Amino acid sequence: MQISRKLKEMSQPYDDPATPPRTVYAAAGGPPIAAPPLAGELSTDIAVVGGGFVGISAALHATEAGARVVVVEANEVGWGATGRNAGQVSAHATKLEPNEVLRHYGPERGARLNAAGAAAPAFVQELASRHNIDIQPIHGGIISAAHTPAALEKFRARAEYWQAQGAPVDYLDRAAAAAAMGSDFYLGGIIDRRGIAINPLAFVRGLARAALARGVTIHERSRVTGLERTGTGWRLVTEGGSIAARSVLLCTNAYTDGLWPGLKRSIIPVRGYQVWSRPLSDNVARSILPAASAMNDSRRLLSAVRRYPDNRLQFGGGGTGFGAEHEPDLAGAIRRVKALFPQIDSIEVENWWSGWVTRGIDDGWRLHELAPGLLTAIACNGRGVAMGPMMGRELVRYLGGTPERDLLVPLTQPQPIRGYAAHKPVGAALVRYYGWLDRREVRRMRAGRAAPMTGSARAR
Repeated sequence: MQISRKLKEMSQPYDDPATPPRTVYAAAGGPPIAAPPLAGELSTDIAVVGGGFVGISAALHATEAGARVVVVEANEVGWGATGRNAGQVSAHATKLEPNEVLRHYGPERGARLNAAGAAAPAFVQELASRHNIDIQPIHGGIISAAHTPAALEKFRARAEYWQAQGAPVDYLDRAAAAAAMGSDFYLGGIIDRRGIAINPLAFVRGLARAALARGVTIHERSRVTGLERTGTGWRLVTEGGSIAARSVLLCTNAYTDGLWPGLKRSIIPVRGYQVWSRPLSDNVARSILPAASAMNDSRRLLSAVRRYPDNRLQFGGGGTGFGAEHEPDLAGAIRRVKALFPQIDSIEVENWWSGWVTRGIDDGWRLHELAPGLLTAIACNGRGVAMGPMMGRELVRYLGGTPERDLLVPLTQPQPIRGYAAHKPVGAALVRYYGWLDRREVRRMRAGRAAPMTGSARAR
């Protein structure tokens, strides 16, 4: 396929630590931080391992609280999932439905976590505004579209929950969903008008510059290879030096390695792919998501789409979920987008990227006190752009004396995932199975729907 060969020539070795990922965010994300590698010995109050949302937010909040902070990042700030995600900021703290959050965490903590999720888009915008960061927000809300009757009922219940809280969340029947999306593909859904889409790389680089301006020290290209207890503190070792710290925050999430025994086995990293197109024509582009900033759907293998002001589309691309990066199924990704938006006569892919996200857990974020003075926030499970910075703040709050009962999620110990050693072949088989289930359900939906609506959602 000609486009595949062209993209292969353009593609960079995204998993190569020496090369930053090529993403749609890079051009408008501001210059890289370009911090020097660690050289020599340092002493600090808090050492942060990882330059993503959690680590940079923790560093910023800690220095604002008066602590001396050093951040060490194995590659460059925003190199991991922070700079490779879909850029959607939803008003939900976890993948669980709001009532499930209340049952899972209890009425008090669950309500607090739901409230934090509800405030997530506002939190991101306030943090960006306070530090003068241009996150390039796209407003209008995020649509969740249903491909089965069961999913539609789940979304209806979600809308009812938030409406009872006074939130701007609307249930969409099939006609309303078609008008909001520019597609009559789905049975219906909801639109949460609090949701936004942003440039996540611009966000984390802006937070890093704010942290630097307040005295945080950042060292990139400085992978931590050793971590040991020293009396009442910790010593971290890199190829170029070492850091003595009173406390250490491990903020590596899906890129967690074996630095702390057992932590890596508590999550399952899954490789996700994103594709972006060249600009569509104005009349076609205006018909896609005319009343929303982004959309996703209820399929097991997520289909998410967002449109940029310059008429580019960004959408999920299927690919290998485990192991080394391979070119995604671009032809399949294009077919899915054109099935959603048949008004697109042709779509030219500009490029693609991939990155690791954490899966294998039911709820989401975990806070672990691994040892005295050694903490981690891990397992974003698709809720990282806003909740990552929040969890970085939570780590700092705990170090500052906030009781465990007042944190957003409880402090626990990491639990190894059962069957972790077989997660790659089993996970790959599940991806194929889930894809088959999704395709079967879509066929049933398309075959069993009522006659086409009067009028058309297509662009003319």
